[in-house]
Parts: sequence; structure tokens; C-alpha cells
Amino acid sequence: MIEIEEYLKARIRPGQKFAVLGVGSTLRSDDAAGMYFIERLSSLLEKDNILLIAGSTAPENFTGEIKKFAPDRLFIVDAAYMGLSPGEAKVIPAAAINGVSFSTHMLPLPIMLQYLEKEAPCEVTLIGIQPRHIDQGFSMSDAVRKGTEQLVDLFFRLFKEV
Repeated sequence: MIEIEEYLKARIRPGQKFAVLGVGSTLRSDDAAGMYFIERLSSLLEKDNILLIAGSTAPENFTGEIKKFAPDRLFIVDAAYMGLSPGEAKVIPAAAINGVSFSTHMLPLPIMLQYLEKEAPCEVTLIGIQPRHIDQGFSMSDAVRKGTEQLVDLFFRLFKEV
């Protein structure tokens, strides 16, 4: 989490607008990490310069809302198989996106990111949370829930200053 904290501290600056898009399916256990992230952060934070979006399994449906908000930076939080311990979060560089296995999306994430880069000129940061499993079910594993809550706490601390 230290790597993510340093990365975010260097990019979350006062005077900017931020959008955060949570992605995932609440019907597939740990795949809900991105949705849980948005739910928890929304309960803690409400600021005019921060747009929080629960994108579910069709985040491409929210590209118009993101374009209209015109953020300086877009953060996307999603469960992703990265070979880490369950619940561990990591910034995924754009060049590595094709090598990472994402959970459930209607439109492949790299295609959506290419579209946003052209249509909403903002910097995009993808943060993956390693799932334990994405089987059918409504309950997230304890490790993924805890890791997601740590990420929420980090974003909250940094966002409350902007």
C-alpha cells in the first residue's frame, strides 16, 4: 500500500477535479471490490471537485458523465488478477493493462480507456485489487474487504485535503 500512497500523493493536488470509477459485479464475491470501494468512499466524502461513480459491470455507460465533469484525473478501481495476495492493491500502468486479467466487463477495459483518453483529456490511473475468488455469491472474502477498506482510507485522507 506504500507504493500506492506515494503514487497518489504525487498526483492528488489541491485545485484539481477528480473522478473515481468503481467497477465490478456485486453478484460475484470479490469482483465487488470496486463497487464496495465507491460505496464506502461515498459514505465518507462529498465534495464538488470529486465525482464518485459506481460503474458496475458496464463502466462504459458512464463515459459521458465523466466527459461532462471534465476531471483532471480519473481513477478506476477494479478487481484484477495480478498474482498478488488477496486484497492487495496495485497501480497498473497503462502499458501493462493487456497483461492483467480483469473480472467481468461488458466492454474490455483497454478499449474503454482508449476511448476516454481521446474524449476526456484527463490522466487515467487504474488501481487493481487482487481478488481471492470471483465465484457466484454476495460476500467478499475478509482479505479483499480489508484491503479495499485500506484503499478507501487512503483516498479519504488524500481527498479531504483537496
